[in-house]
Amino acid sequence: MRGALALLRARPQFRALWAALALSYAGSGAALTVLTLYVQQTRGTGTAVAALLIAGTAPRLLGPLAGSLADRFDLRRLMIGADLGQAAIFAMLALLPPFPALIALVALATCLETTYVPAKATAVPALVGEDELLLANSLTGIASNLYVALGPLVGGILFAAGGAAAALLFNAATFLISALLTRGIAPLPHGDRDGGREREALLAATRTGLRHAFANRVTRVVTLALFFMFAFVAIDNVAFVFLVRDTLDGGGAVYGVLSAIFGAGMLLGSVGVMRRSRAPAIPLYVLAIGLSSVGTLATGVAPALGLVAIAQFASGAGNGIEIVASETIFQQHVPRHLLGRVYGLTSTAMALGSGIAMVLGGFLVDATSPRVAFLVAGTGGLLVTTWAALALLRTR
Repeated sequence: MRGALALLRARPQFRALWAALALSYAGSGAALTVLTLYVQQTRGTGTAVAALLIAGTAPRLLGPLAGSLADRFDLRRLMIGADLGQAAIFAMLALLPPFPALIALVALATCLETTYVPAKATAVPALVGEDELLLANSLTGIASNLYVALGPLVGGILFAAGGAAAALLFNAATFLISALLTRGIAPLPHGDRDGGREREALLAATRTGLRHAFANRVTRVVTLALFFMFAFVAIDNVAFVFLVRDTLDGGGAVYGVLSAIFGAGMLLGSVGVMRRSRAPAIPLYVLAIGLSSVGTLATGVAPALGLVAIAQFASGAGNGIEIVASETIFQQHVPRHLLGRVYGLTSTAMALGSGIAMVLGGFLVDATSPRVAFLVAGTGGLLVTTWAALALLRTR
């Protein structure tokens, strides 16, 4: 922790970015919880909740295009614009519009978030030294993990205390403050200015980023591993509630606590990387996806809720470490002028994998059981881990 605090003290502009991330991610996690509770309360159908989740996922498929924007515009302005846009959208959501308008606004907010993510990832190596990347990414990982670890708790409290409108206004305020904090960062020129490069057309620039991602063996393997890991392990997003409530007879409160334990694992996984800030990122990545897979597999065979909690904590820790390690790998292996596009591709790979997992998870739960769904998820994750380890070992 001393190293992390020293980095935040020594790099005031990175500190401003980190504070903005922590605030907006916690607010967004609270807003998702509030919107889910509101839709379930007012619509009362699984289809309506699924529509909300899809609206929060589908726009992420535009990741490569959003990455191209990060490589073309000043990163600070891009992040501030995304924050202000999301503040306005959540202020409109606080009016609790009709369901179709609510879904459209959520999708629009996700488009802005999709634009923000590669801009943030591209900004980090411009604000810290190369030898500080793993430590800096562990700090941004902690900030992003507040979405899972703190957001649902805050959202539930706000929803119970003041209703959906007040909670959504709270999230709008977090984006406004995030924009103000980001103003403390110096202008961050886009990568296309490096070396006097001629600017490509937007779609051509996107294709250039995709070609680079798949021409480089390391980035190709990690991107494909992220896609397949999400396609398998994210099955637990569908199966977990059925495992807790139906198979193990846990109530809604138990489900909430166990979900928070997964988030705590993510948070502490990112903290743990701080203690190994000099560790090579590739072995760390392989270790992380292996731990996530083992935790998922153990959840499926756990006979009691206490053991499920331990397995979910391990799975969350692997997830948290994976986020830090994968971001560091891309920052180390991709030229800065292409980083936004390549990182946008990885966001799309994860979103597409998650979509496949939602469909596969629903089928497995209905056709077999939650335990079988977890066994398929964990086994698939271990197969992906084995392939990635062998492929990356050959690269090294």
